[in-house]
Amino acid sequence: MFSFLGKSQTKIGGIIFPKDEFAVVNSSYDGKPAVIVVNTGLRKFKAKDIFGWSCSLVLEYKDLAENGMPTPDESNFVYQYFEQLNDAIKGDPSHPNAVFLARITHNGTLEAIWQVNNPDVVHKYLQQIIEEKSYPREMDYRIEYDAKWSNVDCYLQDFSKKK
Repeated sequence: MFSFLGKSQTKIGGIIFPKDEFAVVNSSYDGKPAVIVVNTGLRKFKAKDIFGWSCSLVLEYKDLAENGMPTPDESNFVYQYFEQLNDAIKGDPSHPNAVFLARITHNGTLEAIWQVNNPDVVHKYLQQIIEEKSYPREMDYRIEYDAKWSNVDCYLQDFSKKK
């Protein structure tokens, strides 16, 4: 069911998952800072069509400092909630339903992006949170079919190369 292939990948079922590797990219958009955390390990992921649905979830920060960035306390609070969402959206580690791709903090929001196998499971989970109003910050999401990952390809570029 679960075996390790060297240190750089894991095989779950018939799918080989590259090791999670993260890059932090400091950028700007519309004159405001943006901090992007990207799972660059997914550059090596071959089973893109199996995780062919893109889920983008946006959380709104309440307490902001300069330039639309969250205060440290607000950032910690939202990050803890995000980790709960991330675990639930990815699902069972031995049979994951999603892979985490990126999160972007910019202009008062945190946007998180996953590539998903079964979108109905994620939609049902997020709808339940919204219907129960059990979210600590305003949130919205969208799920779109993107088997080639063309909508998220920009996050998987090599940020170390200078242009």
